[in-house]
Amino acid sequence: LETIVARDTLTPLYNRRHFTDIVDRWIWRAHRYEGQYGLMFIDVDGLKRINDTHGHAAGDAVLIAVAKALQAAIRRSDIAARISGDEFALLLENIPASDLPAKAAQIAKSITKLSVQYDDISLKVSVSIGYTQVVGGLSATALLARADKSMYAAKQGTEG
Repeated sequence: LETIVARDTLTPLYNRRHFTDIVDRWIWRAHRYEGQYGLMFIDVDGLKRINDTHGHAAGDAVLIAVAKALQAAIRRSDIAARISGDEFALLLENIPASDLPAKAAQIAKSITKLSVQYDDISLKVSVSIGYTQVVGGLSATALLARADKSMYAAKQGTEG
């Protein structure tokens, strides 16, 4: 039988379906072995504006750059995925809840340093990040919803 690894069509990351399958397995591990896993939900700020102003190819260049920056910011044991258009998720292994805010800040800082070159234009990138601890008894969908809610709370806090 052929094993199919579900990758995103634009970036080198996993897609949402494969990512949620992995999260569901890690939930079981977290419950059984009392592991500490964190889940981050990342939204690229202003991608619609970039698409509308410079075209979708420019937006794609930004998404690819963010995906590569996320891969560089995590360990080999962690998992990165593109969840939808401008949204990404990270699954971090062996990270206590108390370390999640600092890790989210570190990742956001690494991405806001990005300057994506496209057609002689330098595009600045920023993100909003939410996070939650992976706990047994919740589904991957429920955990992604928690992290998404946390991300929107962070975004509203910075836009006020």
